[in-house]
Amino acid sequence: MAPLRCPTCRHMFESDYTVAMPFCSERCRQIDLGHWLDEEHSLPLDIEKHLEEQANQPIENDADEDEESW
Repeated sequence: MAPLRCPTCRHMFESDYTVAMPFCSERCRQIDLGHWLDEEHSLPLDIEKHLEEQANQPIENDADEDEESW
């Protein structure tokens, strides 16, 4: 298979020789996970659209269901 570039360390590696795809090593995979957990990486979110959608959703009342289970 063609050589790939690790998104963490930027080194070239052969995908056939790694168990941590798309990373070159488990170490690079863990570094990337740390970036996500520290919120250094994130997915783009249109906060205004998200808040509008949340405001337009009906509030569900689970209290009735809880009373039935007693």
